Amino acid sequence: MQNQLMPQPAEMSIGSAGLALTSTFTVEVLGISDPRLTDAIERAVRRIERSTGLRHAGGGVAGTARLVVKVSHPSAQVQSLDEDESYSLIATPAGVEIDAPTELGAMHALETLIQLVQPSGDGYIIPAVTIHDKPRFRWRGLMVDSGRHFEPPAVIERTLDGMAAVKLNVFHWHLTEDQGFRMQSRIYPALTAKGSDGLFYTQEDAKKIVAYARARGIRVVPEFEMPGHSTAWLFAYPNLASGSNPDG
Repeated sequence: MQNQLMPQPAEMSIGSAGLALTSTFTVEVLGISDPRLTDAIERAVRRIERSTGLRHAGGGVAGTARLVVKVSHPSAQVQSLDEDESYSLIATPAGVEIDAPTELGAMHALETLIQLVQPSGDGYIIPAVTIHDKPRFRWRGLMVDSGRHFEPPAVIERTLDGMAAVKLNVFHWHLTEDQGFRMQSRIYPALTAKGSDGLFYTQEDAKKIVAYARARGIRVVPEFEMPGHSTAWLFAYPNLASGSNPDG
């Protein structure tokens, strides 16, 4: 086995042989299931199909690789730092079984499953492994400074995909700086009308990004910085300045 897992799991033992990927998966979900989990499973299976050249089951193709996902109870509606993100993954020549207390752990296991796929001869296999994993740190974050350098929603979503791949769970979204106020305000519209150079996120953009992050097990922590680094605020509303007004 080529150990390409990132991050490395807490515990892993390697067996012999592995699961030959000669077809797509037949999926069985035990315990609780919700749209977030089923969508995550679908995305993972599609990613493996694309990387290995397997045909999708939707076109009348029967899956023979067995994938069982068992989740004991649902995660909180609003993700907290106290969530249980642990999981177990057992891969054998007969199939793959994932067991997790919550769907967050199951989604991490699916990312591990994707990373386990490796070439073997003319095809691909998932090596025989037993993994018991849980995060070492509860807060595993990445910060994007959209205040200084605006990033379009598509770039934010691509970043969230990368975060999910390595099991990061907090997206720190820095939205205001001297260089710009990037979040639409209906109460104070000049914040973006005058303080963003036209580069900002609508409230609908923000809702979609938060939903996109949650679907990947990521909590969004927005930052609106003040009193320092608030030139964009004062350019929009100079009457709030206690000193000289910014001139652009």
